[in-house]
Amino acid sequence: MQTSGRGNCRVCIFKSRCLPAELEGERLRAFEQQIWRQSRPVKAGQMLVHQGDMIDSIYALRVGSLKAFIDEPDGNERVMAFRFPGTIIGLAEPYQKQWGRSFATLEDSWLCRIPLSAITEALHRQLIHLMSVCLRREYEAHLTLALSSGTRKVVSFLLELSAIFKSLGQSPTHLRLPMTYLDVASYLGMRHESLSRTLAQLQKQTLLRKKGKEIHIDDLPGLLRLKTEDVIGAAPMAVVPAGTPDSYRGSIDTDPSLATHRRSK
Repeated sequence: MQTSGRGNCRVCIFKSRCLPAELEGERLRAFEQQIWRQSRPVKAGQMLVHQGDMIDSIYALRVGSLKAFIDEPDGNERVMAFRFPGTIIGLAEPYQKQWGRSFATLEDSWLCRIPLSAITEALHRQLIHLMSVCLRREYEAHLTLALSSGTRKVVSFLLELSAIFKSLGQSPTHLRLPMTYLDVASYLGMRHESLSRTLAQLQKQTLLRKKGKEIHIDDLPGLLRLKTEDVIGAAPMAVVPAGTPDSYRGSIDTDPSLATHRRSK
């Protein structure tokens, strides 16, 4: 992804979306000194943090992508969210003692480590703003998925990716997925087979073409209409269990037997 992987906060294209958005002059330089010596590349497939680790930092993602997941008691992994450039990892965590989710890179990535000690009073206003935006966006995504059929969940996910890629200066219709389809199925609360059937049905409707981990959207307005009208209805509506925790994630929680998969060794 064409972002500034190296440099400083002043030239970062994501500064307005990050903690130092309102910092200038000496305060910005002081913040940079704490951040840039800890910024680093992370190879694909590496763990950033483990569920249960003590929290001493949050992270700004500049290049690449990550997935958030939890380990269930039976050893399965449930994918909770995906993260792309311009987002901060751990916005819901600064006031917790331990990470509630694990994060792993989906591709080679570049992250800025922001120690909690660097979040001074001058940054609290921006921190609260970013947390509010994140929670609102993910609540809306959660609600959309919770009230949607299998087809609408898949369509909503593709449209969300399309919007994210467009905001990053990439094609909104040629999607190169950094995650596996098993990850997508877990995130959407679907069986892998159901996801495959839904994508095949959308392809049959000439709305998209799927080739490996690349999806070409041929009819973006058609997908937008389908999200609203739910014309195909390829899968039954998901059931969200009562007392669903983790309100800040952007995925649906459905029957755990449908939403989990075994982690590859």
